[in-house]
Amino acid sequence: MTDAPKLKVGFIGTGNIARGGHLPHLSRWEDVDLVAFCDVDEQAAGRAVQEYGGAAYTEVERMLDESALDAVYVCLPPFAHTNQELLAVERGVALFVEKPLAVDLAKAAEIHAAIHKSGLISAVGYNWRSTAITQIARERMAGKQVSAAFAYWIGGFPGVMWWRQQAQSGGQMNEQATHVVDIARHLIDARAVTVYAQGARGIGSKKWERHDICDHIVATVTFDNGAVLCAGTGHLGPGGFRTGVDFLLDDLVVTHNNNELMVKTPDGEDQISNTNKPYEVEDRAFLDAVRSGDGDGVYCSYADAFETHRITMAINESVDSGQVVRL
Repeated sequence: MTDAPKLKVGFIGTGNIARGGHLPHLSRWEDVDLVAFCDVDEQAAGRAVQEYGGAAYTEVERMLDESALDAVYVCLPPFAHTNQELLAVERGVALFVEKPLAVDLAKAAEIHAAIHKSGLISAVGYNWRSTAITQIARERMAGKQVSAAFAYWIGGFPGVMWWRQQAQSGGQMNEQATHVVDIARHLIDARAVTVYAQGARGIGSKKWERHDICDHIVATVTFDNGAVLCAGTGHLGPGGFRTGVDFLLDDLVVTHNNNELMVKTPDGEDQISNTNKPYEVEDRAFLDAVRSGDGDGVYCSYADAFETHRITMAINESVDSGQVVRL
């Protein structure tokens, strides 16, 4: 790693996911040069530069033009995705995009089309995929078809203000529960064909200001291999209720909660704790792909993530219309 030229890496957005998820280890890697940080908050960009070096920007286009990046991390809330990815694609810069992709389907589709046309390396931060226990789950589930899966992201009050607003977060199914929808789709390993969902409202809007998302959503997703996913999300469980996915196969139940894997067979149950650091693993795979030009090693490309985004957007559509949505 030390003999190779350093990859010039920049960040668009320097908030919690950048500082807590990616920068601590990227700053230690000898083949990475953190050269640029862009944030609408000039002080936030400046703090990142003070800690990690490089140059601070408030304008994405200027950063991309002046920094000659090999790769850029886009770490923005859903509503803030406008033209950042498109500007990077125009300049031939590889993209790592934090989930969720956007607040709606149209913007994500535009970015997906641009990345596909360019052939650039891309990755999306669905970090449940890069856990060691996900690989174990794939091995235990190999050769067996999932009949049904039950996914949960039901916790407490969404403390970040924009999480509570549909126009800014896309709702909890898009913002947080997208992780369990994605890992369910990934391990079911099939194409979603229909979505039907219903949402409950009325409690949260009375309790908290600037709150217009559903209190809870329950969705049913069918896949072209016959599997059915029931996905639920909400935030009225004090202190958190449950996060994870149960997969039901023939004589096998696999439960994945991102920290632990439970595999139950007629002979007993195995409990397997995760042993790796998924943010580091996904970042290493992405940067290795940027260096080699071969994107097969990334854990989730933008095109793959777009299929999960289509499901969460269809869930929102079904809640609004009361109708089954066909993908």
